[in-house]
Amino acid sequence: MSTPLTVDKESLLRLTRFAIVGGSGVVINLVIFQLLLLALEPTGMPTSTAIPIANAGGILVSIFTNFLLNDTWTWGDRIKGGRKEWVRRVGRYYVSASFAAAVQLIVTSVSHAHFWEALVSDWHGIALAPNAALLTGIACGMGINFIISHKWAFKDAKNA
Repeated sequence: MSTPLTVDKESLLRLTRFAIVGGSGVVINLVIFQLLLLALEPTGMPTSTAIPIANAGGILVSIFTNFLLNDTWTWGDRIKGGRKEWVRRVGRYYVSASFAAAVQLIVTSVSHAHFWEALVSDWHGIALAPNAALLTGIACGMGINFIISHKWAFKDAKNA
């Protein structure tokens, strides 16, 4: 007989902090996205070009701010090492976050096409299926990012 999955208080606290940091990253992403769109508007750049540039800027900045918050708060108890280890952690976190983002994109698309679209209808003119699919993708991406970050990106410098 298998034992039930148990979650200790430390892991739950770390996951909660990770989720809070992720929420702040969403806000930062949106702010940077809007600022870049506003900055690009006077250039006359087509919206179809400005949106991907602003989106990329928002993503890059939010991943970095998430890294800083996670490094100091979520995994602040880990052994950090010197500047070289800090650069390694930044690189690992960008890999982790990028992989998680790819998972989010795939899960969102697949779950929408093969599950949510047939299951969830509109509500007062709002299409719920895309939102349900996005939340599913975010949950999967967050879970993967948390595991990779915990086991690899933010591991103790002495174990690097």
